[in-house]
Amino acid sequence: MKHKTIIKSLQIFSIFLFLFLFGSCKSPDESNGGWEMVFRNDADGHVTFGDKSKLIDAVRLGYPIRIGWGSNRVEHVADADFLTIFQGKEVFAQINTIVGQAPRIDNDSMKIRFRTQNHWTKLAGTNGYSTGFMTNYIKDTIVGGGTDRYTATTWYVLYPSYKSDIQPLPLWKKESPNWEEWKKKNE
Repeated sequence: MKHKTIIKSLQIFSIFLFLFLFGSCKSPDESNGGWEMVFRNDADGHVTFGDKSKLIDAVRLGYPIRIGWGSNRVEHVADADFLTIFQGKEVFAQINTIVGQAPRIDNDSMKIRFRTQNHWTKLAGTNGYSTGFMTNYIKDTIVGGGTDRYTATTWYVLYPSYKSDIQPLPLWKKESPNWEEWKKKNE
C-alpha cells in the first residue's frame, strides 16, 4: 500500500513539474525585434523595396529610424533625429549635425579625415528629395551645400522585441486636407 502511495505521489509530482516547466517556457517572439530595412526609394521617389506605409506606421509609433544613402564610392547610415510625415504620404528625416568628413585614397591606402572647422547635416525624403549643408562652426557661416538634390534613400526601423497593440494613428488634425482620404482607407 505504501508503495502505491509513493508511486501516486511521484506521478502527481511529475504532472506538476511538467505543468510548471511547460508554463514557464516562453513562446517564440512573433515580433521582428531589431533593425529592419523596411523601405527604399530611388532618386525619383519610386519604391524600389518595401512598403512606405510600414515606415509611416513606425514613425507614428515612435520607433527609432535610420536612413542610408551612398555617393561617390561611400555609403552612409545615420540615425534620423527629426522626422516629418507630410500629408500622411511622405516621410522626411533629418540627421543630427556631424563633424564633416573627407574620404581619401592615397596610393593603396584609404582614409577618412575630419574636415576641421566644418559641421554637416542632411535631410532626406521618401519622395527622393534630399538636401544638406556644411557650416564652418568657427566663423558661423554656410560653406557648402544647401541645394536641392534627389537621392536614393534606404529606411530602417528598430522594432521592439515585444508585440505592441498600439495603433499608429495620425498625429495631424482632422482639419488636414487628407484626413477624410486617410479615414476611408483605414476604416
